[in-house]
Amino acid sequence: MEKRLKERLEELAENPVQWGCRLAPFTSFGIGGPADALVQVESGEELSNLLEFFMDNSIAWRFIGRGSNLLVADSGFSGVVLLFGKTLSQIELLSDPEAVDIRVRVGAGCSLAKLLNWCTENSYSGLEFAAGIPGSLGGAVVMNAGAWGGEMADILSSIKVLSLHSGVEHLARKKLDFRYRLWGNQGSGERKRIVLSADICLKPGNKEAIQEECREYLTQRKLKQPKVTKNGGSFFKNPEGDSAGRLIEASGLKGTRRGGAMVSPVHANFLVNTGNATANDVCKLMDIVIRQVKKDSGVQLFPEVHFL
Repeated sequence: MEKRLKERLEELAENPVQWGCRLAPFTSFGIGGPADALVQVESGEELSNLLEFFMDNSIAWRFIGRGSNLLVADSGFSGVVLLFGKTLSQIELLSDPEAVDIRVRVGAGCSLAKLLNWCTENSYSGLEFAAGIPGSLGGAVVMNAGAWGGEMADILSSIKVLSLHSGVEHLARKKLDFRYRLWGNQGSGERKRIVLSADICLKPGNKEAIQEECREYLTQRKLKQPKVTKNGGSFFKNPEGDSAGRLIEASGLKGTRRGGAMVSPVHANFLVNTGNATANDVCKLMDIVIRQVKKDSGVQLFPEVHFL
């Protein structure tokens, strides 16, 4: 990046710009080379100014949230990576605490774990399905994250978004095209909408019952998912009416390795970093899994993780 562009980026950013920042520590895979720059964004106005600057100067950019569903290339990212700062990670109760329908506004940078803890402490039910799901609220909306029969689309009332094309918008749930692990009408290019916050609908509940349900989900996750911490979560989308993990296991691929990447022996739909995996290792292993499952079952698997 030219000196003048670096100076302008530092002027626009409210927090210090991290130059040549390695991205591996910002992902759950623990994999990835450096980005040209990393910026923590604190306001919608700051973000709007940054996006306009990026567009005017043809600078690539990408939000990575908490990096829980992301594989970053070994060469890194030639552009600016954005994260949400503390001011865009707040939780605000919008309704009366004793209301029948509880509405809560959550900043996109808030982690699902923090939000679920807050809901539990206040005895608000509806988010229990998110127990153990990593990542941020914004990422969960974009991915329509879910488990145990529940998903983000079920509890969303509206979202506040920003795009270069339309500026700030408040979109009601009925205007949002949510599908399996996908927000279908997020847009792209200048029309790509970035989630700033979401209003969710919850119900009053019993704190002990909420805690027990969350404990049960966490127990099930620990039993079924790998104990290796460095992974990107479920790697492939489940085909309709079937399970990616079952198909991969049926192809005898559990434990298969390429370099430092391995198909988890515990849950076949997890590709894990055993300690020194590269993005290239993971991609080669992904290709092996896709080809073998296609050969054995005729089913085409598609990644659920995002690539940078």
